[in-house]
Amino acid sequence: MRVMPRVVSLFLPTWPTDRVRRTLAAAAPSRDVPLVLVGHDGRRRVVTAADVAARRVGLRVGMPATKAQALVADLVMMDAEPLADAEALERLAIWALQRYAPIAAADPPDGLVIDTSGADHLHGGEETMLAGMVQRFSSVGIAARVAVADCWGAAHATARHRPGDATIVPCAHGGEVIFDLPIGALRLPAPSGYRSSTSSSSSRSSNTRRTS
Repeated sequence: MRVMPRVVSLFLPTWPTDRVRRTLAAAAPSRDVPLVLVGHDGRRRVVTAADVAARRVGLRVGMPATKAQALVADLVMMDAEPLADAEALERLAIWALQRYAPIAAADPPDGLVIDTSGADHLHGGEETMLAGMVQRFSSVGIAARVAVADCWGAAHATARHRPGDATIVPCAHGGEVIFDLPIGALRLPAPSGYRSSTSSSSSRSSNTRRTS
């Protein structure tokens, strides 16, 4: 019996700030307090990551750090640590390899990719497996959205650009599902001089749904 290829894309929309909070543990600021991470864009200090509370009050990635401070009086601002983010993501990939399937890898800067071909039945089927992934990450303070499809590209685009915490793209329907997604979902190189910014909401319903 031929095993159909199935690939999971696990998207962690607030990975840098979630990782910082887990690292700080009891010393971490309350989740009600806006938290941003700041790095350099050339000579400018800009916001490189913003948690849900920060986005709720209008702070966005790419915003000058001084503007963010001026807008939010109780803002917690910390230095970005992209290397630490990447190293922690690699550790997560090893965990996923041991927990879900023998092929898993980091998908920088904010996700994992897992080849679950023929493995979902070990976890109660795709619906149960995806819901379990989201719940497991949520239980340790990491926001997650996940999708499974026939190929990585369709799963990656769906996890990041379709609503819902968990989405199952039926076999052979990847093209239909991504057809109406924004062009940015296709990961095409941007034209020279073009700059865009996107934000992801992590306050979604946790219902697993099927697209058709």
